[in-house]
Amino acid sequence: MKVKTTFKKDEKIKVISFDLDGTLVDHSFADAVWIDGMAKLYCKKTGIDIEKAKKEILRNYDEIGDHSTKWYDLDYWFSKLNLEGSPRELMEAHKDKVRLYDGVKDVLENLCKKYRLVLFSNAYRPFMEIEIEQSGIGAYFEKTVSSVSDFERVKDTVAYTKLCSLLGVSPEEVLHVGDHEKFDHLYPSAVGIRSLLICHNKCYPRETFSLKDVLKILK
Repeated sequence: MKVKTTFKKDEKIKVISFDLDGTLVDHSFADAVWIDGMAKLYCKKTGIDIEKAKKEILRNYDEIGDHSTKWYDLDYWFSKLNLEGSPRELMEAHKDKVRLYDGVKDVLENLCKKYRLVLFSNAYRPFMEIEIEQSGIGAYFEKTVSSVSDFERVKDTVAYTKLCSLLGVSPEEVLHVGDHEKFDHLYPSAVGIRSLLICHNKCYPRETFSLKDVLKILK
């Protein structure tokens, strides 16, 4: 059955860029590290109960905001909150929580036969590498790029322009697939990159797709 969509396949597309968290990998690992794990360390440091610790942690994150590279940097948060241990220890303790969404490997296996695949994430490099290793998807990608670690900026219009330059392609030759309306749709679209907004468990006031839809559209 054909997917009903206003998105039209473009034969000029050579590269498909994928977001990671919320697109290929669910939020189990991120939540275990950034919320539960960090709250437990903060609870140990301050002596407050775990629920108050979570609220304090989330308040600190909100004050920085996800348009700052600091928001994604565990080293920054360990230093700012004066937590014991290390980001590496925290991530390693929860790496078994990395979960791929259903059908991810089938989609990547099919697409990599025809397109150059790239992973382009706001996750900082050490976090991203654990997710790639644990999920076993590294072999499908020509490059894995952490915007905050490699470009020292979030996935804004400048970052997408830098990505195209790194890959040696024009924006018109790239399709980006992700779940965040700004980072994965509005910003790439602003520089001429086509995008498909993925919706696993949330809805936007615009057309969204599943990963299987992406495969059907591009076949």
